[in-house]
Amino acid sequence: MADSAISGLTAVAAALATHPLETVDGGTSKKVTFAQLITLLQQEFALPRKTRLNSQHSISSTTGTEVTDLSQTLEPGTYDFKYSLIVRTATTSVSPLLGINFTGTGAPRMHFRFADATSAITAELHTMDDEGSNAFGYISGRASNTETTTAPNLGSTATLAAAVANTDILVFIEGKIIVTASGDLELWHSSETATATSVEVGSSLVVIRTA
Repeated sequence: MADSAISGLTAVAAALATHPLETVDGGTSKKVTFAQLITLLQQEFALPRKTRLNSQHSISSTTGTEVTDLSQTLEPGTYDFKYSLIVRTATTSVSPLLGINFTGTGAPRMHFRFADATSAITAELHTMDDEGSNAFGYISGRASNTETTTAPNLGSTATLAAAVANTDILVFIEGKIIVTASGDLELWHSSETATATSVEVGSSLVVIRTA
């Protein structure tokens, strides 16, 4: 094909991850795709990695299952991550429970927080293993270094429950993980009882590599 000036080429209708660009590797002309460039920017220049929940994850069991849309594969490195989750409960006295797992080698350190629903601070009922208290807490949330799957450990047995059933509740899980062997960062979800709770469409995960 004859050489053409880039300015003279026909523009694509929309850029796709598979579209190639020209590059030079060791003096040899080669091609690179937008997808490869995005991976480079994520791994080397802290471009955020993001994923969105596109279908509701509902469960009526105390045994958790993975929210598969909200996982990301991480190669060795240091990462900050943030889950911004919209949750619901079908019963005002029942809370959704959430957990973080990593399938590779690397222990996540995380905080879980939410807007407390009680007016009495000592009415907060959390599982506060890392604070040394299992009866009540003085913050609306908890810290954890413990990964979980089918038995999620982030939640509240009273104060996270909605004042009105089936209404959106915004909660956050923020953390840091140092990965030494690649794996998947996963979100798991169960209900406090055999009553429906859900993670709603629009919930998201953002991960930034910091080193």
